[in-house]
Amino acid sequence: MSISKSDRRDFLRLAGVTLLSTVFSTRRAISVQGAKTNVLFIIADDLNRSLPAFGNSVVKSPNVDRLAERAIRFDRAYCQYPVCSPSRVSFLSGRRPEHTGMYANSGKSRTPLLENAVFMPQYFRQQGYFTARVGKVFHIGMDVPECWDVTEEGTPENKIIYQPQEPEKLGLADKIAANGRLDGDTGEGGGWMQLKVAEEQLIDDRTSRRIAELLDQGAKGDKPFFIACGFRRPHLPWMAPGNYFDAYDPAALSLPETGTVPRPAGDPKKPAASAESRRASLRAYFACISFMDRQLGRVLDTVDRHNLWENTIVVMIGDNGYHLGTRGGYWGKGTPYEESCGVPLLIAAPNCAGGTACRGVVEYVDFYLTLVNLCGLPPRSDLEGRSLQPLLDDPVAPWDHAAFSVTARNNAPWSLAVSTERYRYIEYADPRTPVELYDIQADPKEWTNLAANASHADALARLKKLAGEHRKAFWK
Repeated sequence: MSISKSDRRDFLRLAGVTLLSTVFSTRRAISVQGAKTNVLFIIADDLNRSLPAFGNSVVKSPNVDRLAERAIRFDRAYCQYPVCSPSRVSFLSGRRPEHTGMYANSGKSRTPLLENAVFMPQYFRQQGYFTARVGKVFHIGMDVPECWDVTEEGTPENKIIYQPQEPEKLGLADKIAANGRLDGDTGEGGGWMQLKVAEEQLIDDRTSRRIAELLDQGAKGDKPFFIACGFRRPHLPWMAPGNYFDAYDPAALSLPETGTVPRPAGDPKKPAASAESRRASLRAYFACISFMDRQLGRVLDTVDRHNLWENTIVVMIGDNGYHLGTRGGYWGKGTPYEESCGVPLLIAAPNCAGGTACRGVVEYVDFYLTLVNLCGLPPRSDLEGRSLQPLLDDPVAPWDHAAFSVTARNNAPWSLAVSTERYRYIEYADPRTPVELYDIQADPKEWTNLAANASHADALARLKKLAGEHRKAFWK
């Protein structure tokens, strides 16, 4: 007997509601008894796992480290789409990109498929929360106003200013002390600017100060809050004051290995960038992480000052990953590979064991259901993730779930990546394109395709089956 796509969707949603109801009825109480739990949701743009908390010993991010000491660190988290707007619209709606219809950084966040959707902050607002966002939460210029009591860009006069426009629009065009970009065929180009400015002149500093004010107000208010903080760094072009560049000696930076695989995009006949320009761009990316981290510190200082840790869930993410010269010398996102789809995720919640690592494979589409669950709000039946409550209660609890990430061409899904505890599998809409299978434990850079290796045939069949089930449920 065949099952229609609508029946499959109803089954998946019903299964999710049943699971949530079971977990909700038996869960350990994270929220403070007699009070609703606040949410502070922090997004850093294009932030990959180049952080000490995730094993990078070079980057200086003491405030991310400080948050990680209070948080569950998810080492195997994946975004649903490795590009800014599709990723954000997915986790803010609780629906996969195949059901949002958002496959690019253009168009309204409330797509035709989301005409009747209730976005995550919108739902919290409906449940009596004060909601606010400052900075890039939805994509710049693509906010959904009904989500918020307060919605601000973090810019002078609340103007829409895209990242490359900052020097000109902020009156800092004559403050560029040095600049450059990668000198080969690399992907997104790796452009950077070292600025001779005070950090309070930049948008992320404005954002952190305004978020601190809103947290001050929220701590004294009579309503629980959902506050979203959207930092622009480390998105291209990589811009920061000179002292953040000075923290990194480019000559001392080790260049990532490129492997023998081809670049995912570009002309393979053109050379990759020179070592000198790669080190300059790597330095700039790290400088922007450190600049973002300084702003995060101001936000966390405010949480400390009001002791909000006792009744506030703090989530910090990068919206997607980012290649820094790996995979044949590729710099950028938008690929189905680990460094593009794999993302940093920290969740600090009352009564959770801080400073703990979780190896369970989780997805960004899980956020909405998780926060609804943790805050004790009425469950929703239209969400496509699962609650991470069991892993917050016990980070090493059994968790046998896969993550699914897509990319698109011509406004339709093109690649599908399936991530499990040991393997990553990639297939394409065009069956003539070879499938890929990687043992992510033995080969974290995904350099050796095992799809034709007979000793991994069982794993290939298992992941192909997972991919097929996902496509039947979610692809048109």
